[in-house]
Amino acid sequence: MSEFRYQARDAAGEPQQGSLQANDRREALQELRQRGWTPASVEEVYSEKKSTQKQKASENKIKSGGKLSLRVLLQFSTDLRDLLSAGMTLGTAIKKLSEQSGNPQRSAVLSQVQENIVQGLSLSDALQKYPRAFPEFYVSLIQAGEASGQLQESLENAVRHYERAAEAKEQVTGALVYPILVAFFGALVIIFCLIFVIPRFTQIFIDLDQVLPLPTRMLIFMSNALLKFGWLFLILGALGALGFERWRKTPAGRMHWHRFLLHIPVFKQLIRSAAYANFARTLSNLLLNGVPVLKALDIVKKTANNAVLEKEIGALKLRVTDGSSLSRPLAESGVFPDLFTDMLAVGEEAGQVPRSLAQIARRYDEQLTRSIKAVTTIIEPLLMVMIAGGVGFVAISMLLPLFQLTQGLK
Repeated sequence: MSEFRYQARDAAGEPQQGSLQANDRREALQELRQRGWTPASVEEVYSEKKSTQKQKASENKIKSGGKLSLRVLLQFSTDLRDLLSAGMTLGTAIKKLSEQSGNPQRSAVLSQVQENIVQGLSLSDALQKYPRAFPEFYVSLIQAGEASGQLQESLENAVRHYERAAEAKEQVTGALVYPILVAFFGALVIIFCLIFVIPRFTQIFIDLDQVLPLPTRMLIFMSNALLKFGWLFLILGALGALGFERWRKTPAGRMHWHRFLLHIPVFKQLIRSAAYANFARTLSNLLLNGVPVLKALDIVKKTANNAVLEKEIGALKLRVTDGSSLSRPLAESGVFPDLFTDMLAVGEEAGQVPRSLAQIARRYDEQLTRSIKAVTTIIEPLLMVMIAGGVGFVAISMLLPLFQLTQGLK
């Protein structure tokens, strides 16, 4: 049963108003007519409340799982910039984008954003309600654009930033995918040989009734161990991976792991270049759009994705509060290279910190590209040699007893 508020006139033409209980609006109208009244309006009392509850439930659902990918966020920024440049109003543009098919999650988020804008919220305030979909960096750019009346320019800066960030991420991912696939399938080949091929030859080797070469005995031992205790190896591997992942998520584990990544051979230059470029590019865009330096450092700290850099950025914020420059504490940290801090110091002397940071970002973007090429140049032949060595060891270990038997016959 729902409660309905009504306005009506009785048989004498006197106005009547009040509320009644009914299953639906049609039943409420019948009730009024049975009283001999003429209904003027019948509205459900809790319809607005239910609508609000439904909207809040939808918002909570979006907040809990409404993360948008980097590419989706980039596409949204590009589309919104183009629609606003064409003269479309903000509310209409958001509505049009929410009606596009192909990404239900994006449509659901934008529908809620559009409703918030209709209710009078600014775009930045509406986006801020969905932190998983729109990161703080993005909201700060929009907020700065609204304050300066340059929303389209802020969207353009966001598009450039996310284009480069997406490109860098795809470069790193692309550089690592091929070596990982090669190593994975190479390991599968060796495991297949140990489980299915070696056992078929083991009895033959035993029937030779001679002392087997050491490599062959090692190979048979590994095959037997894998066949008898393979389940144990799987369990130990799964427990080890789970334990490592839990340790890596602790503050101390995260710090040690990220410090290791910054010093890991072969990959350290790639990881450092990506981190320095991201730091410089993010801070440059925020300062360029008028975000205060302390708030900008807070946002950069959240987007660093490296505990070591986050710690140094936190210390940098304290030093900047005391009136220090940006370059000096970064140089004293020992984490940022001399080239980075020297270029930043020149920008500070010239009063062009955002421009200097943009140049630093371009410098390390180029270095990232070179590092990716260097890593792929080194890692691919190295993996090939390792896999060839493993397969070659299996093949030679299987053939040695036959060679030994041939020598005996001679």
